[in-house]
Amino acid sequence: MQKLKSVFKTSKASSSSPSEPPPLDTSYPIIVAQYKRDVYGVGTEEELHWAIIVFTDIANQTGPSFQIFDRHFRDGTVQWNYFEKVVQLYKTDKSLGGVIIGSVKASELENLEKVIRENQPVIKCEGWNCRSWVMEVIAELVANGWVDPKVKDQSSLIPSMRLASLQTVAAKKPEIVNLSV
Repeated sequence: MQKLKSVFKTSKASSSSPSEPPPLDTSYPIIVAQYKRDVYGVGTEEELHWAIIVFTDIANQTGPSFQIFDRHFRDGTVQWNYFEKVVQLYKTDKSLGGVIIGSVKASELENLEKVIRENQPVIKCEGWNCRSWVMEVIAELVANGWVDPKVKDQSSLIPSMRLASLQTVAAKKPEIVNLSV
């Protein structure tokens, strides 16, 4: 049995902020993005790496990304780390697109970021992973009115994630689809 350990380490990559803030009523889409893993890709969406991205620049698929990743040590310990940075989704060949699950107004973006940062990666059970953490964060975002309450569990996202994967491969660029629950 694998030793489980959760260590909350925060890493925040620097980002440049726009010279002029957007209007406070601007609404940004909240995305669950998915990324290929070594042996997993289209058709295995339930095994892909998931992250949350807020597109503050929709045309360039750019915005703050929030995710966790694991490190495995020789003694069998698994350490989960939190990471955030501004990303451009189309700049990675590992992206298989994503799903719009909600939106946040520019005036509430800092509050949303705080809610996400406060959700430390803590292993709850055997098999807990990045998708589990994303779902925990989504529950908090639903409670704050930023995410569609139809997003209840991973299985509620998989059909839309699969569609995004297929469209991404066909278009040869990350495709973002609407939630179809």
